[in-house]
Amino acid sequence: MPTLPTGLTPTVAAYSHGGPGGVMRTEVSGGAARYALDYGRGPQQFNVTLILDKLKFSVWTAFFHHIILKGAITFDMPLDSGFGAEAHAVNILPGTYSASRTGGTAMVVAFVVEAESKVYDMTAVDAAALIDVYSTYGDDSNKLLDRLAQFANVDTNVLDF
Repeated sequence: MPTLPTGLTPTVAAYSHGGPGGVMRTEVSGGAARYALDYGRGPQQFNVTLILDKLKFSVWTAFFHHIILKGAITFDMPLDSGFGAEAHAVNILPGTYSASRTGGTAMVVAFVVEAESKVYDMTAVDAAALIDVYSTYGDDSNKLLDRLAQFANVDTNVLDF
């Protein structure tokens, strides 16, 4: 699968994504609406912006037209779907691509991609454990996990043969 060329990373400031969908809502006359899960997995739409100089825009243009065929071919690019920037298999939605030159020499390329969230890489048990750790340790959860990693990977490796 093609990969977004190195150095062509989405800008974080102009980064957003829509909800995952999959929930149906039915109006009930004289009562509260009913909700039901239509599907559990599925793609989300991510608004992506690349700010490219002349060279990077040339590389992007070649990649866009010849490698991913204007978005028809799935490719890997780094996205943050909730767990930090990770490679996601994406497709560009038709009709969402735009490129404009800024006042200087930079090109601003914007488009919408569809990708499945990395949250589906974890199980429901993993999700519950993550929530439990956060509920117990709050904002210090990362410090706890970093310390555990230090203990497991460095502090206990003191055997000298």
